[in-house]
Amino acid sequence: MFESKKRSIIIPQYEHGRMAGTLASLWGNENFEKPEIDFDAFVNGVTLHDWHYGRVDNLSIGGASESAWAALVQRGVDYCFDDPVTDIVVKKHIRRLLSGHTSPQVEKLKKRIENRIVERLGDTSFSPGAFAWADKITAFCDMVAFDFAFEEPLKRKISVYPKQGNSTEVEIEYEIVGNGEVIVSPWPFSVQSIQGLVIAYQANNYPDVLVPKPVTFTIRSNCSLI
Repeated sequence: MFESKKRSIIIPQYEHGRMAGTLASLWGNENFEKPEIDFDAFVNGVTLHDWHYGRVDNLSIGGASESAWAALVQRGVDYCFDDPVTDIVVKKHIRRLLSGHTSPQVEKLKKRIENRIVERLGDTSFSPGAFAWADKITAFCDMVAFDFAFEEPLKRKISVYPKQGNSTEVEIEYEIVGNGEVIVSPWPFSVQSIQGLVIAYQANNYPDVLVPKPVTFTIRSNCSLI
């Protein structure tokens, strides 16, 4: 769960994932191509990348022990989505998150997830490189939704591959400017701006008592006149 730095609300991991999936679903324009892998399955993977937290989680970002976090992540490692592309997109994301942890428990998870990725690759017609290319987009969408959930002003740059078959990366900068607004440059999406909402909950007595507090977002380029 994400605890706002601005007010007494909490955004669950599920809603964070839904926002990330919205961004992924609108990816692509003349300067930024869509992934080679099946696009609908890719979007599902980005949306469900943190599904193992459940609809309403109570594990605070940065406030849980590594053992508690790893025990939860194991659910994501062990679960197998029917669609192999969705499954690999989710597992590539989890593997990337595990890279910064070195406990024996996490090292076992790394080996398990790497084996599962290799197993599922055989069920697709796509190369490991195609999934690595797409994972850069997953990371971007995830981090925008991640930072947005804290409701704190911030700038960050994430590198992606803009064109298929080209290993040159481009840095995309985004800025959380407050009041639900995010500015992105250069613009990688297929629409001129993105509006949506996530369902937060009043922090008091969460999750035993759920009082919904919708949070709207607007994502635009620094050239938009919104």
